[in-house]
Amino acid sequence: MARIAMVIQALLAASIFYLGYTIYSFTSTVNTVVDKYPEMLTEISTTAQTLKIDQWLEVADKFATITPAALKTAQDINKTVGEVNTTIGNVNKTAADINTNIPNVLSEVKAIRTQTLPGILKESEQLRKDVPPMLAKVDELMDKSEELSKQAAQGAVKGVILSPFDLLKDAGSGIKSKVKGE
Repeated sequence: MARIAMVIQALLAASIFYLGYTIYSFTSTVNTVVDKYPEMLTEISTTAQTLKIDQWLEVADKFATITPAALKTAQDINKTVGEVNTTIGNVNKTAADINTNIPNVLSEVKAIRTQTLPGILKESEQLRKDVPPMLAKVDELMDKSEELSKQAAQGAVKGVILSPFDLLKDAGSGIKSKVKGE
């Protein structure tokens, strides 16, 4: 037991010594800080002037003034982005609808190419063959009608001029036949 008491007394003495050393170190550090405090204040003042803290405060004030407008702009942009996203969704839906209609359109185009166009081309080819002879007949008819109209005009003119003589001739023939008793 005596040994335990000696060990405890030695530990207590070492602890008291360490406590004293710590208090001395702390006091020494406080004295150093107190001695250097005026120099530190001068350096802080010089640093503040060098950094131009007043100008930084003005910048901070300007940021504080601009920030609400910037936040509103950001909110407006977010709203616009939402609207754009909605529009893109509608465009995507329309594109999907178009994509579903493309096979139908392609089948209709194929039907036109394979069924309708060949018939139209055949008909066009037939018309190319038939039209020149028809035009020749039309030209011939036009020539004949022109000739007939000339003859009709000449006949009408002759008829007007010769009709009194023809009437007299017919009348004379009629009288002769009655006189002869035919």
